[in-house]
Amino acid sequence: MKGTVTLYLIFLMLYVRVNGEKYSSKLYNDLFRDSDYNRIIIPTTKDNDTLKMMVRFLPRGISEFDEVSGKISIAMGLDLRWNDGFLKWDPSKYGNVSHLVVPEDHVWTPMLTLANPIDRIPVFPEDSFPVRIYYNGMIIWIRGGTISITCQPNVRYYPYDRHTCTAIFLTIDRIRNELVMETDLRPVIFDQNEEWDIVEMKAHLCSFDVYSCSQFVITIKRRPEFSVLNICIPIICFGILNACVFLIPPESGERVSFAITVLLSFAVFMTIFTSILPKNSDPVPFLSYILMFMMIESGIIVILTIVGLRIHHGQKLSNFSLNCFCKQLANCQDKVKNEQNPLNRSVLSENNEQQGEPGPRSESWSRLQFFDMVCFCVSLAGFVVMVSVFAILVEVS
Repeated sequence: MKGTVTLYLIFLMLYVRVNGEKYSSKLYNDLFRDSDYNRIIIPTTKDNDTLKMMVRFLPRGISEFDEVSGKISIAMGLDLRWNDGFLKWDPSKYGNVSHLVVPEDHVWTPMLTLANPIDRIPVFPEDSFPVRIYYNGMIIWIRGGTISITCQPNVRYYPYDRHTCTAIFLTIDRIRNELVMETDLRPVIFDQNEEWDIVEMKAHLCSFDVYSCSQFVITIKRRPEFSVLNICIPIICFGILNACVFLIPPESGERVSFAITVLLSFAVFMTIFTSILPKNSDPVPFLSYILMFMMIESGIIVILTIVGLRIHHGQKLSNFSLNCFCKQLANCQDKVKNEQNPLNRSVLSENNEQQGEPGPRSESWSRLQFFDMVCFCVSLAGFVVMVSVFAILVEVS
């Protein structure tokens, strides 16, 4: 009994399949071969009618974003739907066949193009996608691939920067009076990018000259971990080393070479940093200003290091005002010591006389100590201020 039922079901399935293929073939011939359907003419029943086409964006993720060249590649699909008044039939006459799938070159399809492309204006020109036709004239054409568009980068808050890119789709073969777009969006991302996160996606209609167009707007932000580890932390280390030059004993003879090494490190690092940013970046990143100010500070520290060594060796400074400033610093230091201990000055003088140390040498050493302390505090405070300002600006953004 079970075997009889099984054979009956198999026979029924084969019968339905054969008859279904028979009706589909007859429907195909009636729609395309035995009719005067023209795939060049826009499918409106009246000449002055306007065709409404739904454009639904199906984004998959970001393939690439190059902020240096201002190019973004987005993997996405397009769900295009419209009504063709010439492709309708009664399903009861064709074995209840409700839809038909044909190649895209069999029916009229819109010439969808990009208004802001990198290389090619047509959308997915190298691929062919089938068209699904329903008995009521509804056409569904789903296309997919990667689009490359221009995107103006905004690296002001690098490495915590965000960028908003817009892809503009339009049909160059039909103007607004002939075809009007309607927009929809499915905000589901399947492919995550290793460097960029998608913050927001929007889709809305727009007007591009005489054409009806649809915009896909995507906002992305950088994942800052890599840039912080490879750019921000080295900058902080260079800034601290910059101030530590005044902690090196002057007798070692390494002060000037250490200061110049840090200065050259800033110069090399700034060259590397500018190579990963747009050449004509507008606006300029705050981090570029921070690097420039630190490099200027490093150059000033080199000069102050040379001045400190001249003080250490007891040589007079050629700049009269700078010499007076150093004397005033030393006098203030001596005054503070004398106020704390009135016998301090006499004791130091007796010790110097007993040890055979001349007075000017001791005075130079005292000046250098005070000079190094002031320079260290000022340079370190300037570095902390610059880092704090950058952190505040990034936090406010």
